Amino acid sequence: MTQPCLLSVLSKGVVSLGAAAFLLPGTPLAAQEAAEPATDDPAEGHSFHGEVFNDGPRQAAVLIPGTGDVHFEVTTESAEARRFFDQGIGQLHGFWDFEAERSFRQVAAIDPDCAMAYWGMAMANLNNAKRAKGFAEEAVKRKDRASERERLFIEAYGRYFEDEGGNAQERLRRLTRALEDIADLFPKDLETRAFLAKHLYYANGKGVKIESPYAANLLLGNILAEDPDHPANHYRIHLWDSVKPANALGAAAMCGPAAPGIAHMWHMPGHTYSKLHRYADAVWQQEASARVDHAHMMRFRVIPDQIHNFAHNNEWLIRNLNFLGKAGAAEALAKNMIELPRLAKFKKVGARREFNPAGGSWQYGRVRLRDTLINYEKWEELIRLAEGTDYLRPDPTAIPEREWNRFLAIARFETGDRDGAEKHAAAVSKALTDEVARRDAAVAKAEEKAKGENKKEDEIKKAKGDAGRPFAKTVSERENALREVEIYRALAADPPDQAGAVERLDKLKDIAPARHARLFLRAGELKKAEEKAGAAVKAGAGEVLPLAAQVEILHAAGKKDEARKAFDALRTVAADADADLAPLNRLGKIAGEFGYPEDWRLARPKPDDLGERPALDSLGPVHWSPSEAPAWELPDAEGKLTSLESHRGRPLVVIFYLGKGCTHCMEQLNNFAPSQEAFAKAGIALAAISTDTPDGLRETYRNATDENAAARNPFPFPLYSDADLAIFKKYRAYDDFEKMALHGTFLIDGEGRIRWQDISYDPFNYPEFLLEEAKRLLSFGDS
Repeated sequence: MTQPCLLSVLSKGVVSLGAAAFLLPGTPLAAQEAAEPATDDPAEGHSFHGEVFNDGPRQAAVLIPGTGDVHFEVTTESAEARRFFDQGIGQLHGFWDFEAERSFRQVAAIDPDCAMAYWGMAMANLNNAKRAKGFAEEAVKRKDRASERERLFIEAYGRYFEDEGGNAQERLRRLTRALEDIADLFPKDLETRAFLAKHLYYANGKGVKIESPYAANLLLGNILAEDPDHPANHYRIHLWDSVKPANALGAAAMCGPAAPGIAHMWHMPGHTYSKLHRYADAVWQQEASARVDHAHMMRFRVIPDQIHNFAHNNEWLIRNLNFLGKAGAAEALAKNMIELPRLAKFKKVGARREFNPAGGSWQYGRVRLRDTLINYEKWEELIRLAEGTDYLRPDPTAIPEREWNRFLAIARFETGDRDGAEKHAAAVSKALTDEVARRDAAVAKAEEKAKGENKKEDEIKKAKGDAGRPFAKTVSERENALREVEIYRALAADPPDQAGAVERLDKLKDIAPARHARLFLRAGELKKAEEKAGAAVKAGAGEVLPLAAQVEILHAAGKKDEARKAFDALRTVAADADADLAPLNRLGKIAGEFGYPEDWRLARPKPDDLGERPALDSLGPVHWSPSEAPAWELPDAEGKLTSLESHRGRPLVVIFYLGKGCTHCMEQLNNFAPSQEAFAKAGIALAAISTDTPDGLRETYRNATDENAAARNPFPFPLYSDADLAIFKKYRAYDDFEKMALHGTFLIDGEGRIRWQDISYDPFNYPEFLLEEAKRLLSFGDS
């Protein structure tokens, strides 16, 4: 498998490089590399079994409690393999596909001839057709060793993936019929029916709509009548989610307990309860999901956003916490999302590759934190986090500069800092002016071109319209941002310019309805305020802020009976609300007038349709925190031992590389070398751990050094030896299935905790991203 490394090529006299030349940023090793002999062996870190096995889990599975009490009969001599297979089946039902693939890989490791192990891997990759097809092909190769029922499953999915060029919906319909045939042949087999139900849900999402939810519900009812605790409760929630959520209340009660070790099974009832405006029940479910995920990630040192649905669950939990007035918990969770290590995924922008934050915890957390602080009027905290920390600093996607200036202008006006507000307001105005100028330039250019081509008047008009159209949305957004800032400027004036505010309020868009209603109240437009508040309460049933605004507005309008009625509703809705929130504190005098106690909140009646709910603390921590880095003490090329402990007090980036024979590893080290000074300036040390022996490290030194000079480390950071791979294994930079080391890059903070990692079959080659990420993560201190 070993490929000739550039350094070994250099040592044969093709080129001789001194250490200084070796590190020149403009001359990466790969560019100087001599042609390598052809080899059929995979590159270091790549699977011997082919490309399809490169992605996905590379570490062994363990039996995890709570993945569902299910059994899928499978042909294997191994009782252990059966246990892992059943675990994978439960994980598939819970949409925990990454871990399901791991379980099925474990089955294949125990019994390589178990055809259904590869079928399971394909099922775990339904949304990755290339990988699923590869696994399905492996299953087909082994189908003669399987039972008739297993062969039918393998053949059905084998045909489905093989015909990937055919009509997608027709392929799904054929697969439906094939699964129905299996169910008909094996009517007593519960899992066959369960996978038919799973497939119907999957096909529905791909355009083969379930025309009759009631008919599909009969299939699920048949399964759950036989086994009420089956994870198929999950599918019933999905079935009714956008149709009639109340029909899934029974499944919502049973879903989490059916597979309590799978976070998504706790999450899904949150859909049902949210749709029914039962936010307290939804929050419990979503917090349970977050805790189970946090426990798993911290136990197995998994990057958070690698987990399906994790970021979505937590951002939705924040929204629901805000609906209940639990702004403190919402803020804390949003900040924790921002503090998480970001998954290193990139998108191509022109010739460059840029970090892609879409759908990640960092992006969600920042948006939810901003919204929480604005809607609960935590202006001082908003200013502190936006101007003095990395929590709300501007970025190109979630919070661009113009958005950052918008909410800081508002916050400064609301705290009486008019001079500070005007600086940000000027930036908001400039953003609009610049965008209008870009639009006008594009329109003028199109007009000039059309006239130069002697176009007719209507053609010139069309050309101008076409040129300006791409700017319509961006200009409108910037106009709205400036309009909102001008409203707050008017209301902050002494005396308030209510007429100026009203003039702009009717045109204001994309604002929380309750906040919009209160702005009308402050502008003296009671009728409009009352209308907006009523609409907000109607649209936001069960939410604290619309009701609080309505109470305040109705009371100000002299409609005290209606205000009391709204307040009576609010007392229960706000049962769990924080006691120190500005929108609720304003109601203190009204509460006294109505004869309510100082703490006017009332306990919420406990529903009688909930399932088993364990203590939340027993499921895991409410927030993620970094895990301890395994200790190590390793020799360098001279045999001198250095420990991780010796680095305590200073952050350290450690690169696990696959030795001198790995050309891509040498490229990675060469890419990081020019960044060493920038890392050092940020207070971060670099080191690399190799699969080589100390002798192998010395060979690396010799190959990179002029033959007339003493051999020395060509890199500006130390190299250590882990030839027995003990530390690779401890850091999970190791493929347990194929018994081989993997590439790994880790950020360890000064307290010895892993703050970021990348483990892959390819080396991580984005030092600029890692430096930025390290600075960001370390800025949060002990988070």
